[in-house]
Amino acid sequence: MGQGGGAPRPTRAGGGGGGGVARPPRARRGGARGGGGAPPPPPPPHDRCADGPLSVADALSYLHAQSLNSMDDELVEVFVRTGAAMVDFVEAHSGVRFEIAEGFPDYKPELPGGRPGGGRSLSPVAFDLSRIGDWRDRITAFPADWSNVGFDAETRARLHATVADESADLCVAGTALIAGLLAGVLDAGVVPRTRVRATELIAENGAISGVRIVTAAGESTVRARGGVVLATGGFEWDPVLVRSYLRGPMHGAVSPPNNTGDGLRMAMAHGADLGTMSEAWWVPIVRIPGDTIDGKPRSRSVRLERTRPRSIMVNRAGKRFVNEASEYNSMAGAFHYLDPKGGYVNDPGWIVFDAVHLRRYGFLGVAPGDPVPEWFCESADLAELGARTGIDPDGLAATVAAWNRHVAAEADPDFGRGSSAYDGWWGDERAATVAGRTLGPIDTAPYYAVPVTVGAMGTKGGPRTDRDGRVRHVSGAVIPGLFAAGNAMAGVTGRAYGGAGGTIGPGMVWGFRAGYAAATGKSVEI
Repeated sequence: MGQGGGAPRPTRAGGGGGGGVARPPRARRGGARGGGGAPPPPPPPHDRCADGPLSVADALSYLHAQSLNSMDDELVEVFVRTGAAMVDFVEAHSGVRFEIAEGFPDYKPELPGGRPGGGRSLSPVAFDLSRIGDWRDRITAFPADWSNVGFDAETRARLHATVADESADLCVAGTALIAGLLAGVLDAGVVPRTRVRATELIAENGAISGVRIVTAAGESTVRARGGVVLATGGFEWDPVLVRSYLRGPMHGAVSPPNNTGDGLRMAMAHGADLGTMSEAWWVPIVRIPGDTIDGKPRSRSVRLERTRPRSIMVNRAGKRFVNEASEYNSMAGAFHYLDPKGGYVNDPGWIVFDAVHLRRYGFLGVAPGDPVPEWFCESADLAELGARTGIDPDGLAATVAAWNRHVAAEADPDFGRGSSAYDGWWGDERAATVAGRTLGPIDTAPYYAVPVTVGAMGTKGGPRTDRDGRVRHVSGAVIPGLFAAGNAMAGVTGRAYGGAGGTIGPGMVWGFRAGYAAATGKSVEI
C-alpha cells in the first residue's frame, strides 16, 4: 500500500502548537515501515471533522490545484467518493479504528480547497498486539534503534510516544494499521503466507488464473477463483528500473528493501499499459555512515532537522534552493533542477546548522551534549566549513548573512519559509508563531554541515487500472482476472500529494475496490 507519511494525532490541547500531554501512549513500535495515516477526503455522511464539513468539491479542487495536469480525473473522483465507504468497511471488518489527526494541516493548505486547520488525515487508534498472538512478531517494522531519524522518530514526536521495551503491547501509527488489518484477516480464517515471492502470473483461456510462487521448499502454483490482486509495492529498490523510468536522481529508498518491482514485471509480461512511471513519493534523505537495513545501505527521511530553526539547506555554490520546511514530496523539483551547464546543481545539497541548533535539538540521532561525529564537519567558522565540505565559502557567507537579516524580521522573501501553516508543524513547538517555529539565525560557532539528497518512500508508477483496479492492457481493454492496488498500480493523483497518508489512502481505496470486484464481480457503489 505504499510507505506513506502518516499523520500522527497530537495528544495535546489545540492543533499544531505547544502544550503538555497526559499519559502518552507507550508504543512498542512506531510504524510498520510507514506512518500509518490514511486520508480519504470523506464526504457526508462520513463527516468526522470538528472544523466543518469536508466536501467532495473542495477535495477535488485541492488535488487539481497541485497536480500539474498529471492526474487521472475520473479515478481521482472515484478515490475521493470511495474514501468514506472504505473506512466504514475497514472498521467493520478488522481491528482498525481511525481518529482524526487533529490540527494536522494539508501539505499545501493555502491552495484552493486546502485545510490549514487539518481534518482530512486519519490515524489508526493504538492497537493491542496481544490480540494477534504470535503474529505480533511477524509484522515488518523498522527496528527501534538509537537514532532519532526518519518517519518512525518523526511520528513518535507528534504522538508524544516513546519506544518501549519488547514486552509492551500497544502499538501506534503504521504498526497499528497493519496489526489491525491482520486481525481482521485472521478472524476471517485467512492464514497469510510469509517469506514467499511471486514470480509469474498464470494465464489460461485469456484470463489470469493464478500465480507462480517460490518458497524455501521450492516452486509452486496458487490458483485464484476471482482474480489476482497485485499489491507488491513499487520498484524503488531495483536500480535498473529506477534508472530507466524515474524523472531524475533517486539516491535511496526509505521503504523495505523487498520493493523491487516484482508486480510491475509480472504485469508487463502480460501487456499491461503503464502510467506515472516517472514519478515517486519523493523525500529528502540522509545517509548515516555504517547505517544498514536488512544488510543494505539505509536511507533516512529528514524532516525535523531541516524544519527546526537555525538550519538551512544549500547547494555547492552555498545558495539556498528551496523552502526547507515545506512538504517533502514537492522538494524533489528543487533537487531535480537541471542547469544546462552545471547539471543537477542542487543535488547533493547540505544541511547547514549552528551550535545553538545542535545544543537545543540534537541532530540526526546525536543528542545535545554528545560527541560530534566527524561527518558533521564541525568548523570554527563558515570559511572552514566551506573548505571541509566543498561548499563555496563566499556564497555560503553571503547566504547566511542574508538569512540572518531576514529571520530577524521573521520573513523569508526568497522561498517563503514560515508563511504556510504546514511549515511550523515539525518545528520548535515552543515558539509562539508559525514563522518562529522554523526560522532562526545561524550565528553561533561552531558550524556544521551534513549531505542531503533526494530519495523516495516508494515509486508511483505501474499498470493503469480502471475504477475497480482491473489492470488495463496496452490495447485499452482490461486484462481479465488481473487487478492492482497501492504502489503496484499507476498512481491516480499524478504529481499531487495532498497530505499525510497520501500514499496509503489511495492504496487502501483500491485494495478495497479491487478486492470487492474480484470477490463479487461487482463494483463498489459510490
